[in-house]
Amino acid sequence: MKTRGEWVSIPTLMQRENKKIKFLIFDILGTIFPWKESFRFLNLFSQLQLRPRLPEDELRGLLRGRIDSFFKDGKTALQRFFQDAYRLNGLKEAALTVERFEETLIKEAEIHPKAHEVLQQLSRDYTLLVCSDTTGETRKMVEKSGIKKYFTREFYSNELHLTKSKELYELVVKSFPGSVPAQYVSIGDSLRSDIAYPKSLGMKTVWVRNEALGFYDVKPDYTVEDLAEVADAIKRINF
Repeated sequence: MKTRGEWVSIPTLMQRENKKIKFLIFDILGTIFPWKESFRFLNLFSQLQLRPRLPEDELRGLLRGRIDSFFKDGKTALQRFFQDAYRLNGLKEAALTVERFEETLIKEAEIHPKAHEVLQQLSRDYTLLVCSDTTGETRKMVEKSGIKKYFTREFYSNELHLTKSKELYELVVKSFPGSVPAQYVSIGDSLRSDIAYPKSLGMKTVWVRNEALGFYDVKPDYTVEDLAEVADAIKRINF
């Protein structure tokens, strides 16, 4: 086949097509809704004014051991944690505490002022996807903020019972038969879950800088300061 005055084999054309970016995977909390220190679990729990059963160091240790279960099992895991960590009067109060937690987080989260503009622009040329580690509240954020219309598919950890990991990103790719990892860009603020895992599969990555989440031994393809810079980064990746 001849393109631009040069003969190019069909396998070469196919290889080029497989490297062309078609899918953008967006993190929600910390990316489309910019990071706040108040998003940390213990900071959110403190706003609920609960009475701990445990000393602070033991409470922190229990939390570290349960975080993955929060994202895998959502409200069920949160309710168990509240029962074990705080002085509550039975299952009903624990369930109400979960509702208060979600209301508090949703109230704290503020969508990026240019989110609609950026997502609308990118949705014209790419298939946009959501991939979120969540106890369930980020789906509500997406719906209430009016950005759901820009996304083709949403992958929430609590619904899939699978945290952001290599396995979850493999599931995303398999959800679009014929696609390959090189056609995807993962965009998020966590060096581990938004950058390292997808990059290990061969995806491109854009890190929305958030040093508050700690460092991880991985190099993003591009680093931006916030969501407003993502569209330019995608152009550079797809050049």
